[in-house]
Amino acid sequence: MNLTDLVDTIPSVHLRDLEDAPFDVTYVLPAKDFGAGSNWTEVIESPPGFRGVVRAISLYDTTEVFNEPTTPAYVYVGISGDTDAFALSASLGALAANAADSPALTKGATYIIQPNTTIHVTGVAVTGTSPTGIATVAVTIQYFK
Repeated sequence: MNLTDLVDTIPSVHLRDLEDAPFDVTYVLPAKDFGAGSNWTEVIESPPGFRGVVRAISLYDTTEVFNEPTTPAYVYVGISGDTDAFALSASLGALAANAADSPALTKGATYIIQPNTTIHVTGVAVTGTSPTGIATVAVTIQYFK
């Protein structure tokens, strides 16, 4: 029996259950320069027909130490006009080179992303004298019906 024959033997009710099962998607963004003096935004399209919840914001491959001369860096997940509607990371603080971090979410896990939403991931730049910080950002969202 090959895989196609095996799939054909699964009752359609089980396939329907799988279609509605929650699933996680981790969006990995290119390395971002939080010390460049301006905020940045990347846009994600949620899967059609699914609601979601931000489960994690992670930083890794830190190639330049994060400092916080005046204000630290943050990552927001929201929509146009409400950049932190779904999640706001805790301060990224002074993240060392080659370090990784999954800062606590100070908002999120209770803010539901509605189906067919254009999601904005925004990095809030470090401010002050000689701000620094470059890292790869990843956002994990759990989608469900």
